[in-house]
Amino acid sequence: MIAREPQLTQATAVFDYDAPSVTQFVEDAGCYSEANVANSVERLHDAVRDTIDYNVFNVMLNTDLSASDVVDKPSGFCLHKSILFVAGCRKLGVPAVLCSDVVTNHVADAAMHELVGGEEFLHWYARIYLNGRWIKAAPIFNTLLCMLYGIDVLRFNPSGDAIEQRNSDSTRMIYRGEQRYYVDPNMDELLTLIATKHPKMVTDHGRTPTSLSLAATTLPN
Repeated sequence: MIAREPQLTQATAVFDYDAPSVTQFVEDAGCYSEANVANSVERLHDAVRDTIDYNVFNVMLNTDLSASDVVDKPSGFCLHKSILFVAGCRKLGVPAVLCSDVVTNHVADAAMHELVGGEEFLHWYARIYLNGRWIKAAPIFNTLLCMLYGIDVLRFNPSGDAIEQRNSDSTRMIYRGEQRYYVDPNMDELLTLIATKHPKMVTDHGRTPTSLSLAATTLPN
């Protein structure tokens, strides 16, 4: 991947950073008040992490999903947050792509395990080009959620990868090495992948199920 490729900073249907709500989000995050781009990206990272509620239930998941939708309906899981972060980075002129991998040791409760169908999660994060190198970032689990779970907040690292969220004092998220990159993703492609890994998440009404709708469902043995 070549950082100077123009498509890595372009707006797309999914990364619609020219939408007024995304433009305002980047401004409200304080990104333009910083003296260098690394600090601007850190501001954006923390705003995505902490002002978009982490939630896997009853959130938008359809072919129209874009960064502006995440701002307008500020709730979602790793896909939603990573889409917004990538869009914001591109707005700042920082090359960025969406990534996915399969992980275990994901922060989760019983209802989330029920929704995804087991211990393996399709997890989404971002890869950005900063200070002459590609790094990975995952502004996913907000500070309040981490406090409730009693785990450390994942901080942005401008010099290296920061995607392995702890789920206890002794264990952290483990990536399986099934990484994929999405420079200009379309939601049909992403929904197909999600439905393959987590069929309960993709519904015909364009939103993930509510936790109550899964109450009668049990995990496979």
